[in-house]
Amino acid sequence: MARYADGDTDAFEALFERYEPRAFAFFLKRTGSADRARDLYQDLFLRIHRARHEYDRERPFSPWLFQIAHHLLVDDLRRAYHSREVPLEPRDLRARASHGEDILAVREELRRVLGVLTEEERYVVVSAKVYGLGYRELAAQLGKSADAVKKLASRAMQRLRAGAGEPRSLHL
Repeated sequence: MARYADGDTDAFEALFERYEPRAFAFFLKRTGSADRARDLYQDLFLRIHRARHEYDRERPFSPWLFQIAHHLLVDDLRRAYHSREVPLEPRDLRARASHGEDILAVREELRRVLGVLTEEERYVVVSAKVYGLGYRELAAQLGKSADAVKKLASRAMQRLRAGAGEPRSLHL
């Protein structure tokens, strides 16, 4: 990365070849969508290109790359949440075709259950429980303390359990 920051374009090619599969796998695992993963890893390398002069040569490259990747993922999650996108597609396309009606039923059930939460509670629960974001990171995003976010998540989970009622039988 230091060579690329100094203007060696071949060094960027080497970085891309080395880290592209890992970056794509990182995003694919967390989004469940090859299209979204492809868009995110392309954004990642574009950001690396733009931030090449800010790279701290005293630190290893890989953690820096994955920190940027993590921030891109959080931003993507935030955009999806605020645009009301529902990223609940099955990861296996064959399952989508064979269980279409069941999947629609699950989505409706999720919408019903999550509907008892406020927008902020939904964001915290989905970010923490589904995407694995930490309470400290969520606290920084929301401008609250980590303890306040933990309490918010705990209360939201209690409300979810209370609002969910009896589990429905869905065969997936």
